[in-house]
Amino acid sequence: MPYKLPFRVVHVSGQDDNFKASELNTHGPLTKGWQSSRFCLYPQDIVIQLNFRSRLRKIQILAHQYLISTKIEFFVGDVPDGTKPSLENARYTRLGYVSLSDNEKTGYKARELKSVHVDAHGVFLKLNIHKNHINKYNLYNQVGLIAVNVIGDNIEPKKLDIMDPVSYLLLWSYTSTQFKQLGG
Repeated sequence: MPYKLPFRVVHVSGQDDNFKASELNTHGPLTKGWQSSRFCLYPQDIVIQLNFRSRLRKIQILAHQYLISTKIEFFVGDVPDGTKPSLENARYTRLGYVSLSDNEKTGYKARELKSVHVDAHGVFLKLNIHKNHINKYNLYNQVGLIAVNVIGDNIEPKKLDIMDPVSYLLLWSYTSTQFKQLGG
């Protein structure tokens, strides 16, 4: 059953000092989200690393109400089997893109939520964020994201929780003693 996959931001090409990409790691009512630096070069990149190799089913992006990108491209990154996941050895495959509304009709008050259904395997998700829509509130030509969600399934084999022999003997000794004291 697909669920919200835990992740952390591991790379960002730029960020405003007051709106760092690490804000995307957690969600809540006090989350400020990420904003690019003022007058940055485009496209901007954000790479998130999933806590384990996963099958991605859906990507959700909540865009800022007036720091709006014209387009966001999605790439899934994976590493060869037996290789430790790192940005240096990841190979990316383009999944597609979404276009965002300029939000003029709402008076720049509504945030746009984009949900993209995908079927991809990987450890990394790269967002390639293109130039901003121009509007009177975006004085510094920035883009911003309030939240990112990745829905999917863990595809790594489950690791068995095997107790080492010394711990097993200590536990057995303790429980045997307790059992004898109870009259067993």
